[in-house]
Amino acid sequence: MSTSSKKKTQKMQSKDFDELWKNPMKKPYLEKVVLNIGVGAGGEELERAATVLETITGKKAVKTLSKKNVKEFNLRQGRPIGTMVTVRGTDAESLLKKLFIVHNNRILRKSFDNFGNFGFGITEHISIPGIEYDNTIGIWGLDVTGRIVRHGMRVKYRRKARTKVPRHHYVSRNETRYFLEKNFGVKVVDKLELEFM
Repeated sequence: MSTSSKKKTQKMQSKDFDELWKNPMKKPYLEKVVLNIGVGAGGEELERAATVLETITGKKAVKTLSKKNVKEFNLRQGRPIGTMVTVRGTDAESLLKKLFIVHNNRILRKSFDNFGNFGFGITEHISIPGIEYDNTIGIWGLDVTGRIVRHGMRVKYRRKARTKVPRHHYVSRNETRYFLEKNFGVKVVDKLELEFM
C-alpha cells in the first residue's frame, strides 16, 4: 500500500465511511469478543476464574497454556495459566454493550490498532451489569478484546486454499472507532474519568 493511500485512509471522515459501507463487501461487522483472565497457575484459582467467565458469557471457558518456560515466574511450557471465552454473532454484540457500560460507554483512543482490533480492561467483574458478588469466587479483573472485520477475511484463516488478504481490506483504526461510535454509542476519549455514584 502506497504512502498516499495510507494517508487517504487515515483522513477519511464519517461520511466517507458511510459511502464506503454501501458496498456489502466493505461493510464491517463485529467478528468476535474474547474475554481473558490470566491466573499464572492452575488448580482451584483457575477454576474460579473460569466460573467467572462462564457466568458473564453463558459459554464454556477454555484453559490457556503456557507457551514457554519462565523460571522467574515458575512457568513451564504446556501448563495451564489462564482461561478465556470467545463469543461471536449477536451474543457478542449484546455482551459488548454490557461491558462498555462499566466505563460509562467510553473507550481510550489508544485502545485500537490498525487491523480492526480493540481492547480494554475491567478491574472488577462485579461492576458488569447483572453480575453479583459471590464470596466463594471473589473479585476478578479481566481483559476484553474485540475484532472488527469485513466479509472475506476467512480466506486468511481457513484450512484449505489459504491466501493473503490485501492491506486495504483490513478495517483501519479510525474506521473501527467510527464503527463503535455509530453501532454501540461509544465515545472515544483520551482519558477515562469514571463517575462514581
